[in-house]
Amino acid sequence: MTTLTPKENMLRVLHGQMPEFVPIYSYFGPRPGVEGPPGNMGTMLAPFMGDRSQAGFRDLWGVPYTAVEEVGGTALPTPNEFILKDITKWGDYIKIPDRVKDVDWKAAAEDALKNLPFSRETTSLWYGPGGGTFLQLMNLMGFEAGLSAMIEEPDYVKELLQFFFDFYMPIAKQVIDVIKPDVISLGDDAATEKNPFISPDMYREFLIPIFREYSFLAVERGLPLDMHLCGHGEAFIPDLIRIGVNCWEPVQLSNDILELQARFGRNLVICGGWEGRGRLTELDVTDEEIRVSAREAMDKYARNGGFMWATGYVARATDDPLTAHWNEVLFSEVDRYGKSFYK
Repeated sequence: MTTLTPKENMLRVLHGQMPEFVPIYSYFGPRPGVEGPPGNMGTMLAPFMGDRSQAGFRDLWGVPYTAVEEVGGTALPTPNEFILKDITKWGDYIKIPDRVKDVDWKAAAEDALKNLPFSRETTSLWYGPGGGTFLQLMNLMGFEAGLSAMIEEPDYVKELLQFFFDFYMPIAKQVIDVIKPDVISLGDDAATEKNPFISPDMYREFLIPIFREYSFLAVERGLPLDMHLCGHGEAFIPDLIRIGVNCWEPVQLSNDILELQARFGRNLVICGGWEGRGRLTELDVTDEEIRVSAREAMDKYARNGGFMWATGYVARATDDPLTAHWNEVLFSEVDRYGKSFYK
């Protein structure tokens, strides 16, 4: 029998304390097979939103997106339609869109708060104040041109990143003071599964100064700071820890999770530690094999208490019943085993 709400339990982990049970991180809402409300959910402001599943969708800065059926309809930047051709002339291409120039951000935040699809009593509210930094540059230019720009024209890249920061930070301050989130969550995918896209030195030069400013905001508001960083990103973690990041998701298996836990303890919450790959994705995988994989991951990584379950299967199509079944089996076992894990 648990006594803490999912929110209370999750916040204990984020503040370096032992949880009552293993928290389950939620990206989009309740997990299949999990009893009760999610421990966390995020919110998006209406002026930023758009339906990425629709043909012709463009993000705030004009990057076109295409929905990809093989990854469950997730939208990705449309190949070879990059809108920033020359980093030295970024000001000719990148402008604050008219549709957000006169937005009353406090009112937008109040509207978002009124329409939350969950209870603040049981579910923590995570808020992401920026639109990405490294990945936004890649979306605008493509990886080949974007990475080349970081090497060949670093000053212009820094100007553009500062432009984005100067746009997002004043909005973040207004929104945070209205919605009073429980966690500030940054996000910037700067690594593949095998290796980072850039060196730790470049990460430190281009990205850490931006993230540090957001960390000051988190400290001012007394909030935990999360970083969404896919791939083999462990080389960036020491610098992120130094500026106050205390939660990393989703920590993929290409990282040395046990070494990170030994080094940082509960100062770094590991939100991940499981992937649907190999035998777990073969068509004849059994429900029991999936359940065993969940238990083994928690046995391996959850012992010190600085751990949250984050990941599940990614559907290859929006109407994929097999993946839906696998996720229900997986998360029901995570919920069941995690509820008694620290007893």
